[in-house]
Amino acid sequence: MAHTFIDLTHDQSTNFRGRRGKELLRVALNKGMGCLGGVERGGQVTIVGSGTDPVAACTAGISASGSGAVGMVINGVTITDTWATSDTASAALVAAAINASTNALVQYVVGATNLFGKLTLATCVAGTVVTIGGFRFTAIAGTAAAIPDKDGDFVMSGTDTQDGTSLCGAINRHPHASRWFFALNVAGACYVFIKSAAFFTGPNIPDNRIATVGGSGLTVNTATFAAGALYGVWAKRPGKWGNHITVAASGTGQTIENSNTRLTRGLGADAAPVTDNL
Repeated sequence: MAHTFIDLTHDQSTNFRGRRGKELLRVALNKGMGCLGGVERGGQVTIVGSGTDPVAACTAGISASGSGAVGMVINGVTITDTWATSDTASAALVAAAINASTNALVQYVVGATNLFGKLTLATCVAGTVVTIGGFRFTAIAGTAAAIPDKDGDFVMSGTDTQDGTSLCGAINRHPHASRWFFALNVAGACYVFIKSAAFFTGPNIPDNRIATVGGSGLTVNTATFAAGALYGVWAKRPGKWGNHITVAASGTGQTIENSNTRLTRGLGADAAPVTDNL
């Protein structure tokens, strides 16, 4: 038995029991079945709707003056490596150990990295623009807790921490940037982690940098994606389900950002599933 997940993103709610919804689903399934070599017997389709953009849950471990076995406990599985040379080097070792885990509670469930950039917001004004790996994000006025309609927009009408959280949300739910990056707000600073260094390889290499284009109130502290003493962890499947993944620090000098005990920030897949046979 094998399972294939197909993520459909569309600009308005769709009734998959209606004619247009069925047509959209038919096209998607035909393409998916074609990729699988024409598998068509014994199949089942499950549709899980979402009232918001799907966003993968994430967190970060912080290494400060570590020693001995350091790392993180994920879903009850302790994953550590021996602290060596520096907190930055050790964070890279922990991230590599998480990615290499073959435990069923970790493998294919989460990914990890210690490559990130950093920026902070202080009285950010509307119209301020920052580019992250070539993707453009713009500050707009609005209610602090609101989710803007336009991809790449974030709200600057709250506290600096709320503005930073809004920017992180804009990065995490961006239909294209979220394939490569995830972001989280730690102690008022916005950390942007890159999921794969492969983003910077190939014929069209984007900027390995975070840069402001205009406006004020947004400071780029780390302008290039580089190794640091934080190891970010993200759920490989987007949606609220990722918020159930438990985490805890393990070892001397290790903490979890904002003292979280689970991955946070996961959004989407909030409607009852509908299952039918093919």
